[in-house]
This record gives sequence, structure tokens and C-alpha cells, in this order.
Amino acid sequence: MKKILVVDDDPQIVDLITIRLKANNYEVITSPDGNDAILMAQKEHPDLVIMDIMMPNMPGGDAVRLLMADNKTKDIPIIFLTALTANLPHEADHNGIINVDGRFFPAIPKPFKPEKLLSEIKKIVEDH
Repeated sequence: MKKILVVDDDPQIVDLITIRLKANNYEVITSPDGNDAILMAQKEHPDLVIMDIMMPNMPGGDAVRLLMADNKTKDIPIIFLTALTANLPHEADHNGIINVDGRFFPAIPKPFKPEKLLSEIKKIVEDH
């Protein structure tokens, strides 16, 4: 069973994603902020991280920088799930890309369609 770390400070978003992922046979671990997410990723070695950007203590972009700098976590795929869509390049499917220090990550805008998130997760987890 693939393990996914969901990082978001909104408990409703976390619950929605968790329910949907568990219904699709994923193991889910959660974190409310970037600091905790780094510790969870180092300890749990998830197959994928779903990361919000705007969170208390440490924003998602900073957390991703630290994950990329750590040999234990640098290869974990990441999907950004964010309400900050103004700067995302929108394509026909409303999927954007976020550049963190020259590395590009898929970004799904909030509010999101659970089917779109699941589709992106399956694509990444199966390829990785």
C-alpha cells in the first residue's frame, strides 16, 4: 500500500483528502505545517507528499526546499495543493507548475476536484 503525507493546516481539507485517499487504498499520514512535515517525511518515508503553501510555522515552499536538501527525502515526489493560484500558469485542465529552486512540481489549485487530485496522484505514484 502506497503511503501519502498530506500537509495542510486546514483540518477540513485534510479530512476530505484523507477520506478520498483511504477509499482508494492509500495509507495516509498527515501534518499541519511545514516543520512537522519534514519530521514526518524523514520518519515515515512516504511515497508522495501533498503540500499546501500557506501554513503557520513554515510555508510549504520552504518545507520543500528542506526536503530537497535532505538525502533521505530529496526523491519523494511532491504535489502542491494551494489557494495561491494567481501566479500559476493555467492550462486547459487548470493544472499548474510551481518552481522551487529550479525543480518543478505539479500544482493543483484550491478549490480542487477530488478526481483531478486522484488522477495526478496515480500518475506520480505509478511512475515513481
